[in-house]
Amino acid sequence: MTTYHASAEPNMSVIILITGFVVVFAVLILLIGIIMAYSKIVSSAQNASQKRKAKKQAQQAEISSVEEAVSEPVSSAPASDGSLDLQTVAVITAAVDAFYGDSKVRVVGIRPTSGSNTRSQWATAGLIESIPKMRSEGLL
Repeated sequence: MTTYHASAEPNMSVIILITGFVVVFAVLILLIGIIMAYSKIVSSAQNASQKRKAKKQAQQAEISSVEEAVSEPVSSAPASDGSLDLQTVAVITAAVDAFYGDSKVRVVGIRPTSGSNTRSQWATAGLIESIPKMRSEGLL
């Protein structure tokens, strides 16, 4: 039976010691990497959640401002004298808001156009076709 003494082979104990340190530090570095990756994933999920909440609040604010604008008192007179009822005003206001999109447009008055200032159907169709292009170029 062979017995090993520390003085007989000092190189073997040094190799075991160094191997132990390398394994411990390699596992620590691996754990640090896993924790850093996990923290990035969690923070990106939290940022996305905050952005969704902010977007939802902005939409709610926009809805409340539109409701506020629509609920403002408008004189409701019979249609026979040329004025509009509340439903018609609400529909026109909603159409203007949908047409202009994100801009802050407020309808302050509605009046019929006179016969001399109306566009032809061809001019109206051309205007409708050019609006998306003007929006994409940043002109609107």
